[in-house]
Amino acid sequence: MRSSKIEAAVSAALLALVASLATGCSSPASSTTPGVMPFAIAPTRTLPSSPELLALGKTTFQKECVACHGAAGNGEGDAAYLLYPRPRDFTSGLFRIISTWDNVPTDDDLYRTISRGMPGSAMPSWAHLPEETRWGLVHYVKSFSKHPLKVNASHEPDKFGSGGAGPITAPPEPPYDDAARARAQELFAKGCAPCHGATARGDGSQKQIDSKGYPTRPRDLTLGVFKGSPEPAHVYNRIVGGLPGSPMPQNGYLQGNDGWALMHFVRALSSDAQRAKVEMKKFRIVARRVAALPSGPDAGVWRDAPAVNLHMMPLWWRTDRPEEVTVRAVHDGQSLALLLKWEDTSHDETAIRPQDFRDAAAVEFALAPDPPFFAMGQPGAPVNIWMWKSERQADLQPVFQDIDKQYPNIGIDSYPNLLKSPMEQPMRNALTLDSDPRFVTAWGAGNIVADPTRRSAAEDLHAQGFGTLKAHPRQDQAVAATGEYSTGSYRVQFMRPFIGRGDTSVRLTPGDRVPVAFAVWNGSAGDRDGKKSVTIWQELLLEK
Repeated sequence: MRSSKIEAAVSAALLALVASLATGCSSPASSTTPGVMPFAIAPTRTLPSSPELLALGKTTFQKECVACHGAAGNGEGDAAYLLYPRPRDFTSGLFRIISTWDNVPTDDDLYRTISRGMPGSAMPSWAHLPEETRWGLVHYVKSFSKHPLKVNASHEPDKFGSGGAGPITAPPEPPYDDAARARAQELFAKGCAPCHGATARGDGSQKQIDSKGYPTRPRDLTLGVFKGSPEPAHVYNRIVGGLPGSPMPQNGYLQGNDGWALMHFVRALSSDAQRAKVEMKKFRIVARRVAALPSGPDAGVWRDAPAVNLHMMPLWWRTDRPEEVTVRAVHDGQSLALLLKWEDTSHDETAIRPQDFRDAAAVEFALAPDPPFFAMGQPGAPVNIWMWKSERQADLQPVFQDIDKQYPNIGIDSYPNLLKSPMEQPMRNALTLDSDPRFVTAWGAGNIVADPTRRSAAEDLHAQGFGTLKAHPRQDQAVAATGEYSTGSYRVQFMRPFIGRGDTSVRLTPGDRVPVAFAVWNGSAGDRDGKKSVTIWQELLLEK
């Protein structure tokens, strides 16, 4: 009797776990395990359009999508100029990821794209949203199209690739033997290499434009960046069905064995590990409770803190980018410390010359459990940002940077030395520490960046939408940050008391689960302001 009850309880628990994974729910709220949080990409059911779903989709779109795609769905949001490739114009009815011969997506296609995001662009994953919410987005996005997104009755194309209609139905997958491999190489050289290049690195035809007239480049297939799912059946669909609105054409003549052979050839150009690095997933970062906080980025305390590797996407897509940032977190019950580590082959620690840009990193906190748009917040929903900049770190060194070191022949104004002694010069450079702030206008106006007396390379900031970034007043600057660069990587430690200063500072307490996101700037790649690599919202759990 007892055995049957135990078996029933175990079965119920397993069924509940399977159901939570299938419906896209995160792991149980009580979990304290760091790492990826499981969310389902594929739907468990199909929800037809309804007024309620459209209303839910509209509300979600206005919160999460308007910044890029615009209120009219035309791809002209406030952030669109910062993004490459440009956001999708939903009014055109052209969608990249399809599984039909009709050049229109199925509802399942749209659901999967919303859930997974689109690597190779700034379209993030929204898999953490409830399944119903994602279905609401599917139907609301479709409502922007100027013509019906109709999927016709199924009809196979002829041997020349013409006349196909309805969903693409792949025939059974044949073995990928030596003959199929040779056939795939022949097909690639003839039909794919002119654009993707003989080495498949995207170095074939370089002058291409998309349906909106914007420049685009063939995909470097060796990098493992697939805008659609890299699963074999989905790659097959894109090979034969093409990518509407792009130079990638429909290739119905490949339907069958040739399409399957090319699918294997293309996937073999990259590895599972490469493909995994571009998938935008939500992770849990656990801040372990420690007796004493670390003294710096290389302190021994960090060795025992669990590391989480977060996937990053550049908002202006490029191949030279930080793929991951490794995050560790600890706290002592009163203050939080975060350690960020990422690879960077160049140490860019000056931004004095107009052609130079600094390296930098930032941590973004939502001030409410339901976070706003992950890029800079929203009006009425501010975010708190802790930012470290490499040249601020260099300024703290004994020999700090200045304009006269970059331009030794420049003329420098001198001002009265108000604290002069008989042994000192009567005139001093305006930035010497004993100068009057009135002689350095930015310092005198309270600009924390121009304050030569500061002792931290961090800035405590807040924003509630694009163009609203502001520094906290000097008296509310509570974040400390220290960075180290060596062997091609940065290690930056942030630290701040749980109770911040000011209304726009995140307030923390043991046991909290806080939405947090990260950004990295690579100066040598020209990153600055909104040109950066970012993560989506993650979960920071502070151990009790």
